Amino acid sequence: MRLPVLLIAAVVSACVSSSDALARPIWAPTIDNPYCAITTFVLPDLSEQAMSTVDADERPVIVINGLTVRQTRAYANFLMAHECCHHTLGHVANVHRRLGQLGPQPFFYIAPQLKGMELEADCCAVRMLKFKNEPESIEAGRLAMSQFGSSPTGAHYPTGDERADNIAACAAKD
Repeated sequence: MRLPVLLIAAVVSACVSSSDALARPIWAPTIDNPYCAITTFVLPDLSEQAMSTVDADERPVIVINGLTVRQTRAYANFLMAHECCHHTLGHVANVHRRLGQLGPQPFFYIAPQLKGMELEADCCAVRMLKFKNEPESIEAGRLAMSQFGSSPTGAHYPTGDERADNIAACAAKD
């Protein structure tokens, strides 16, 4: 079973934070993210494929699984665009703002919103990738989601089929 994303976010936040805005931990290399100007770390043992969060100083960060970057660059590009969208659409700020005010089980309160946020970030990523003329990255994202089939792609997330259909529909729009 995967660790909850919020637990991973807390660990990542602790690892990448520093009072010096330019300081980064030596063990967490970054990757150029052509879709947004948000520091994107590559972690070899990340249990998620990618994630968006903020560091302890409330700066946005993205973390992507190193194996995904090495094995399937087109899919890694889809993921980086998708995670950029979580930041630009305000999903990360909204989640972090709400988590600070919700008591001992905050995930319970945001779970109903997660499905919509994922579909919205997928469509936003498609628009970014179309603008950058990267149809192979869009297709890589659609194929990766379709592999989940009727299973959810994460806790309280849409199924793989829902996400693959959403990506295809967004790609078909002008």
